[in-house]
Amino acid sequence: MAEMVTVGCKLPNGLVLEVGPKQVQVAGWRNNAVKIVGGYGLTQVEKAFWEAWLAEHGQQPYVKNGVIFARDKANSAAAQATEQETVKSGLEPLPQKNPAPGINRDDEVMDKPQE
Repeated sequence: MAEMVTVGCKLPNGLVLEVGPKQVQVAGWRNNAVKIVGGYGLTQVEKAFWEAWLAEHGQQPYVKNGVIFARDKANSAAAQATEQETVKSGLEPLPQKNPAPGINRDDEVMDKPQE
């Protein structure tokens, strides 16, 4: 049996990891079928595959900024995900009451039924 790592991914829809012809889908925080901790979807991936993928993509901002990571043990991955709960991927939903600086919610339009 292959050695596994637990990959944490904070992208909403996860990420397809590719190494050569092989692809592995890691879950994001919108996936209800996996454990979500600290806003990270946790997925088991073969360690050799992860290391090969990381060798190709380790300098990408989403790796360097902690949006995706892996740990040898599931409880270590869950602990890191909890510690990194404040990490932002840039793909978080906007708050509806105050979406962004300089953007005001139009309550009159928002309260009308859609046609």
